[in-house]
Amino acid sequence: MRAALYARVSSEEQTEGYSIDAQRRAFETLVKSKGWTKYGEYIDEGKSARSDNIGKRPAFKQMIAHALASNFDILVVHKLDRFSRNIRTTLEYFDKLSKAGVTFLSINEQMDFSTPWGGLALTLLGGLAQFYSDNLSQETKKGWHERRAQGLYCGLLPFGAMKGEDGIPIPHPDTYPGLVMSFEFAAQGKSDKEVAQALNAAGYRTTGNQGNRLFSKDTVRGMLQNRFYIGQLSDGNGGFLKAKHERFISDELWNQAQESRQRNRKAPKHHPAKSTISSLTGITYCWYCKGRIHIGTSHSGKRRMLCYNRSKGWACSQKSALLEVYEYQIEQYLDTFHIPDDYQAKILQAHKKLQAAYEDSEKEQARLKAQLERLRKLFTWEDISEDQYLREKAKTLETLRALSPIENKSSVLERLAELLRNVTKAWKDADQELRNRLARQLFDEIWVKDKQVIAVRPRPELKPFFQLSYEEWLKKFESENPKPLGVASNISSVPFKVYLKEGV
Repeated sequence: MRAALYARVSSEEQTEGYSIDAQRRAFETLVKSKGWTKYGEYIDEGKSARSDNIGKRPAFKQMIAHALASNFDILVVHKLDRFSRNIRTTLEYFDKLSKAGVTFLSINEQMDFSTPWGGLALTLLGGLAQFYSDNLSQETKKGWHERRAQGLYCGLLPFGAMKGEDGIPIPHPDTYPGLVMSFEFAAQGKSDKEVAQALNAAGYRTTGNQGNRLFSKDTVRGMLQNRFYIGQLSDGNGGFLKAKHERFISDELWNQAQESRQRNRKAPKHHPAKSTISSLTGITYCWYCKGRIHIGTSHSGKRRMLCYNRSKGWACSQKSALLEVYEYQIEQYLDTFHIPDDYQAKILQAHKKLQAAYEDSEKEQARLKAQLERLRKLFTWEDISEDQYLREKAKTLETLRALSPIENKSSVLERLAELLRNVTKAWKDADQELRNRLARQLFDEIWVKDKQVIAVRPRPELKPFFQLSYEEWLKKFESENPKPLGVASNISSVPFKVYLKEGV
């Protein structure tokens, strides 16, 4: 019998002397006395078992995945509340373990919960564990309220602060200069984004629950509005109390910073755009950091495309450019778009080859539909992330669509071809919102690098047309240019890449 240990301590329990080592020793003694094989240990340190989101407990999530894969036969915990303090989580994952044939054993309660009587005991003990957790939460809130009433800070200390010998917050020698610099820059009229860039350039990083990350305009905004720095604490009811710690920022500097930030917010915008929708909104991505490209407005009132991550102060070298620069490239590409006369025969032939690759199309469709259902269950059970679920689902659906009957595609292809024949004129005549609707019908993604459109990913149903157009262009290019494509003198005439396969 292969036995695995799940051990856990929360942040509060760590300070009260609870020990992972003690849980390990009890597990090893049990395994030795039973003659079992020790499979492995899953340890969550500083993690609460109150939440029903197992993503907050990585070792627990991995343990469940290994249990469902039948990697071990027995799961051992020191006490039931190590496993969970949430009754829904307790019952849900105990049920999963039972169905996977994994026995659950608690050393402290000395019960095998895989039996009917053990299941009844599990329900009672799980309820008690949740009661304890709820009661602990209420007591914690009372403690925080009392600390605030005494002028003592609750929670993680903000940037620039550390605990003194008596527990009262004092300036941190390493980060306090950065805090003062932030308020001084804000008082001089610098924007939150500019303050974030200055902090990052000086080597400062966020602290507390923000983690050790680059500053963004959002984290700077929260810092510059935090009244902790002028010796005040929230009373929990929308008001403020006088804190025991000394002020970190003078009233004069605080007021200057707030007044400058208020003026920045009220400053009139130059020639605001009539609409927030631009032709490429929502489908354009940064080639450097893989983040989204957002719309902005220049001082002259023209629309600019800029990297959202860079605008928050993160490290990205993407340069902004006028929207019309990218629109021109898209227009030129659509202008040279060509559909050969025998397009329909070529596309149908390509689809037939794809279908012929499967020995039994109906059987393959059934397998893909079952795969979609498994993905849905894994996501429901939180065994895979939402991003992974959506990514795998999209890939499976695309493969499934490719297996649809060929005989019914001719009329669809004719309608799509008619759309593409007229798309250039439609693009030139359309306003920004109509261009956006048109672009979304053509492309899933548009990728830009500085002032260039690097690549596009067409909509799945249009990929064959884009592929044919590129092949036609390549054939013409090679006939007119004796040099290889990579060293051709008129390389600027090469259209930007088209994503035709996943990963290209």
